[in-house]
Order: sequence, then C-alpha cells, then structure tokens
Amino acid sequence: MNRYLKVVCQELIEEPSGDTMKKEDILHTLAGCGLNEYESRAYTALVFIGTAKASKISKDSNVPQSKIYDVLDQLMKKQMVEMFDGRPKEFKAVKPEIALKKFIEERNRELDVLKERVDRISSFLKPMVKDETLSGIWTIKGKKWVEFFDKVVEMTSRSRKYVYGVTRDYSRSAKLAESIKRCIKRGVKVRVIGLEDVTGRNYYKAKWYHEQGAKLRVFDTKVHPRIALVDGKEVLLRLDYNPSKRNNFKFSAIWSEDPSLAGVFDSYVKNLWKVAKPVDFKKIPEPA
Repeated sequence: MNRYLKVVCQELIEEPSGDTMKKEDILHTLAGCGLNEYESRAYTALVFIGTAKASKISKDSNVPQSKIYDVLDQLMKKQMVEMFDGRPKEFKAVKPEIALKKFIEERNRELDVLKERVDRISSFLKPMVKDETLSGIWTIKGKKWVEFFDKVVEMTSRSRKYVYGVTRDYSRSAKLAESIKRCIKRGVKVRVIGLEDVTGRNYYKAKWYHEQGAKLRVFDTKVHPRIALVDGKEVLLRLDYNPSKRNNFKFSAIWSEDPSLAGVFDSYVKNLWKVAKPVDFKKIPEPA
C-alpha cells in the first residue's frame, strides 16, 4: 500500500486511545487530502460509527444539522460515502483505503510531474558555470556542504513569515544554526520535516531544532529531494546522486525565486507537512 494511504488509513481505522493519534490530527490529515473541515468531521465520524442517519452523523461530528446533507452530498460526489435508500436515508463511510485511493493517485501523478520538471531543469542547467546565479537560478555541484548551507543561511536571512526544511538527518552548519535562531526570535515560523524517524543516531540534532522553538514532523521515506522553502518566494533543492549514502557523496543544488516554481514547491511542501507525523520528544527515549 502507498505510504500516504497507509498512514491515513491507520489513523482512521484504529480506535482513538491514549496511544493513538488524536482526532484533531486525523482531521488535519484529511484536510491535506482535500476535504474541508465539515467534510473531514463527517467522514471521520462515519468511519467510527458505521451506518448512520444524518442526524446521528451531525451530532457526532459537530456539523450543523442545516449543513449535514450538503456535506454528505459532497462526500458522495468524492466517492467517500455511500447512501442507502429509506426513510430516513442512512449513510456509510467507504473504507479509507478505497476512498482515499483517488487522492493518493493524484498526488503520485503530481510528484511524477514534479520529478520530470526537476530532471528537465537539471539538464538545462548542466552547461552553466558552477556556483553561478543567472536569471534567478543558482546551481552548485560537488561535495562542498558549506556552499549549500550558506545558501540556506542566505535564504533564511530574508524570511519574514515562514521557513520549511526537508532534511534526512537534521544537519546544520554553525552559520545556519545562528540564522535559525534569529528567524525564530523575529517571529518566523520554522518547520522541519525529517525523512526518517528520530532515533539515537539523530536524536540530539533533531532536538536542537525543537529546543529553539521549531516544529518537527517526520515523513519516513528513503528517496526524496532535500528542500528549503522561504515565504513561498524562493526554493532550494538538493538532489543527491545516491540518496541512501550518508557520507562523502555527490549532489546538485538548484535555487530559484521563479514564482511558478516556488509556488509549486510551496503547495507541495505544505501538503507534505500536513501528512507528516508530529514528533513528540516526551515519547522518544533519550540515548544512553
């Protein structure tokens, strides 16, 4: 099963308890699947209730009685709810692994298109001079981490509203650490998405961001571009030649402030944040 789908389905199917995800987090995840608040509440309620009348769904989901039929109609159009004829009519949630399949397939298509665009950009930039800014595009190739981190520092220094970072092991340079502190001090929202769970190997790196006031979430995957996004206006991609290698590997980095490209990644990273799992350091044991 696709990872997006597996995460959402597990959250919806498990009965709520102290050890499972809060219902608010489930609603937030469904919002990332394109449902509005009322639709998310009604669908979540139906998953737990089973078959029910509109009045019961309205009561359990806190969707106003005056809105519930319109909400259920929209969910039926999205093929997430089934209706059974009768007086009064009854409704049933389509299983999450079926109902959300269309959303997952659409996200996969978007990601495929994104990969194709990145490949085209990489091919187009090959003739360019190393570490050169030209027409709003900056590139670098090699193994020199300092240039990559310095570019992130440059970007974060211009931030006014928010900064998103997609990272594997929460690495940072001394300059980047200071820049992140300054961002948070002036009220910039810093959000970090890790590509692997917080473990003994990366615990202290990840917790450093948490202690500064940054928000952390995890989207566990092996292959994914590293991304820095600032205010939806500029984006930096790091494309690793060998994404599974941890040391001394080659990479290419591409920066752009092109509005269309920055807009695509702004939407993508925000959706990635919605489906990523929150990190709770109270539940993660500190390494011995």
